[in-house]
Amino acid sequence: MQNRHLLPGLLAAMLIAGPAIAADVAAAPAPQGGPAAEAGQYVDDATITTKVKAAIMGEKSLSALDVKVTTTEGVVTLTGTVDKVEAADKAMQVASAITGVKRVDSKLQLKSATN
Repeated sequence: MQNRHLLPGLLAAMLIAGPAIAADVAAAPAPQGGPAAEAGQYVDDATITTKVKAAIMGEKSLSALDVKVTTTEGVVTLTGTVDKVEAADKAMQVASAITGVKRVDSKLQLKSATN
């Protein structure tokens, strides 16, 4: 029964993060290679980015609004801010678990270090 209370929150998070996901996908650099490789890689990278963002949204210890995700040729880059080192580690762990991710680069900063 407790899961019933999570659904509205997840839907709200998806509505809030949806434009950010679309903006990240649109801003993703074009992959190298021929037209077929470009189209396939772009779809794969966009899918990976979406899956990583969704997985981050599902983690209570992470704020999907504070962690930005980009993917280029299967390499996920995390940027933004987190409250604790453990949150950065968790974000990397979550991203690494997504199918198709070749590597995760973290450029996450601690909020206290950015203020």
